[in-house]
Amino acid sequence: MPPSTNELLTLARHYWPASYEESLDDAHPEHKRRQERWAQVRQQNERWDAFRRQLGMLLPDFTLAEASTTSQASLRCAVYPAKGIPMKPVPWALVGCMSILAPVYTVYGLTFDYAGRKRGKAHLHLPPLLADMNDTARIIARELEAHFHVTALPPEVAALPVPVAVEWTRPPQTTLFDALFDSAPTIVP
Repeated sequence: MPPSTNELLTLARHYWPASYEESLDDAHPEHKRRQERWAQVRQQNERWDAFRRQLGMLLPDFTLAEASTTSQASLRCAVYPAKGIPMKPVPWALVGCMSILAPVYTVYGLTFDYAGRKRGKAHLHLPPLLADMNDTARIIARELEAHFHVTALPPEVAALPVPVAVEWTRPPQTTLFDALFDSAPTIVP
């Protein structure tokens, strides 16, 4: 059973400090709890690796990149609709994102600006996604659910404000998406 909205808000407050100043303190209790959670997740890293291998087999014409960072609260896998090195400019990418704090996930899209072959600004697309992204997003979602028994976080719940500071995102701009997944979702390899 997926956690309630109130449970998710409580988790966010448990793992993220209330102010930006507190977030700078590595000894702060929320920071310590989040680092302990990351240590637990890293001990089970083979499950994430198996998920990524399976996704790679299901999407053989795509490039997959690890996009997780321990400064945030999720495991992330970026999926690009192209193969090869150097990779040609791609119109979009998807990110499968699973919270380490709650049994929830999201799949979001990115589109990119280019200056020649150089990738510029990324634009975030939360569900509902662009039509070109839908089939691949369904595969990513299905595999996250199968491997980890997680539930998709509804966009309206992800958009709820939460009174915590996540990296450089501060209240009242901080959302549940920031706290459970990533406050800088457009930064991908």
